[in-house]
Amino acid sequence: MSQTVGVLYIWWRGQQYECVDGSTIKLPGWKNNTQVTGGSVQRYQSFAAGEVKCTPVLKKGMSLDAFDTGVEGELQVKSTVGHAWVLPDAYILEKPTLSDMGGKAAITFNAGLYQEVISS
Repeated sequence: MSQTVGVLYIWWRGQQYECVDGSTIKLPGWKNNTQVTGGSVQRYQSFAAGEVKCTPVLKKGMSLDAFDTGVEGELQVKSTVGHAWVLPDAYILEKPTLSDMGGKAAITFNAGLYQEVISS
């Protein structure tokens, strides 16, 4: 039986953060756009930023300010099946809002570069 991705783990600027279920990753790259011209359809390409959405849990002693929008850094995303993605130029779109329901702080990262590592 094949194993599928169960959980994504993140490391932001060298610090590991545990996240609640529901994290997503979309790799940066070229995308197709549609241009309608009269009675026909054309396409053109543009570059789309990569996106990682996750909700880390802040524990006692952790700083919410670690998710500063003023810095770029390395974001690592690892899965339970051995896949990993390193995004060296990641940045946070906006400061997270901290919830009192378990210390959740939803974050969206963007990046333009990535390297994928697949272990067997």
